[in-house]
Amino acid sequence: MPLTPEQLAKIAQKDAALPAALKRNATTNYYEGYFFITLNTRNYAPILSFITGRPDAPDDAPDAPACEYTELGRKVMAVCQTVPRFHPQVEIIAAEAMPDHFHGLLRLLPGNRKHLGHLVGSFMGGCTHGYWDILGIDWRKDRAERLAKGAHALPPDRDRDHTCSFRGPSLFVRGYNDMEAVTPEQVQTKLRYIREQARRALIKGTLRDRFLVHRSCTARGWTLDTIRRGLRADRFYAHNPDRLEHILLSLLPRIPMLPAIVSASPSASPSASSSASASPSASASPSPTASSPKPLLSYVGCSALLSAERKLPLVCHRSDAPFFERQRDAVLRAAREGAVIVSAFVSPKEREIGRLLLMEQLPVIEVCDNGFGERYKPSGKSFYACAENRLVQISPWNYEYCRDLAVNREVCLVMNELARVIAGVGDGWWKE
Repeated sequence: MPLTPEQLAKIAQKDAALPAALKRNATTNYYEGYFFITLNTRNYAPILSFITGRPDAPDDAPDAPACEYTELGRKVMAVCQTVPRFHPQVEIIAAEAMPDHFHGLLRLLPGNRKHLGHLVGSFMGGCTHGYWDILGIDWRKDRAERLAKGAHALPPDRDRDHTCSFRGPSLFVRGYNDMEAVTPEQVQTKLRYIREQARRALIKGTLRDRFLVHRSCTARGWTLDTIRRGLRADRFYAHNPDRLEHILLSLLPRIPMLPAIVSASPSASPSASSSASASPSASASPSPTASSPKPLLSYVGCSALLSAERKLPLVCHRSDAPFFERQRDAVLRAAREGAVIVSAFVSPKEREIGRLLLMEQLPVIEVCDNGFGERYKPSGKSFYACAENRLVQISPWNYEYCRDLAVNREVCLVMNELARVIAGVGDGWWKE
């Protein structure tokens, strides 16, 4: 029998109340397949390892980046290697203990009957016991006494947030982040990610300004009226102003806004020290005063690209599909001549051009479809592009945790309009 709307609403309400690390995908089989898990230490304490080496050293060099484990880190890695002994249907493909978090790539073999959460919980418990050994907590004696008395239930003073227990603090925070890797290619991508963690940590540490998220920035020309103009690029909304306003209202919760009345003192702006100017047509800078609500932006990467003299938007319209090769060649030629390409890279053709731009190490401004979390950093090739001053990512949205964030047409229209505002020219420049 299908669930009623009231039941579905109740399930959605409970799911929304869960912390991000505890949310699971109801369509995923957590008993079989490849999984990439991440566990964070309490308060992100850097107690598992420390990073050594030089970020520019080759992998086979003596001073190549590496994680030097602490005593606790060695215990965590040892516990990880013992998991297949207790759970034969689990294969550990790769693992790494970073200073404040643990990564593991594992495979649950066919026939496994243990849920991934159960396996991860057992691993976390074993790591916490190793942590207690270092702290001098005699948990073995206490557990033996409780079992001898038949006390199998948890003591009533157990902290249900798993920050501590009846004997001492837990090593990891409650919950875990998981990502399913279903193809051999994705497994190899995760393997490379684990192997490059130490190098990426060194790069991020030495180039902090490159990976700092700048928030609460404004851009000249980026207003609610501009967002309306972007929505009117769709012919349906152009002829239905009431529907356009309705869609705009539905988007407003996702758009960070500068309040209508704020302090006039520059020192009152919390983002004043972290914002930078962009370009004459799209200057990203803090706005301590405002006469009306104004949409805000956040960005990470090389802010100098925002001030580039020549910026060109990339939007691949379906009506221009027969001329895609001409558009692609024009974009690549302009980028090779020094232009910075601005795009949301949403459509397959835009993503194809985006891959070519990164491959040729050409400068790019990427408009992102989500905001940036507190610990955000670009992934994959985008990380190294940021480190080499070839990429800046900019977002007009609030950060929203979601496994599969829906990017609908209205969101694309808004991002395409931001690309045009940043560039200061229309997206049909390549036809001239």
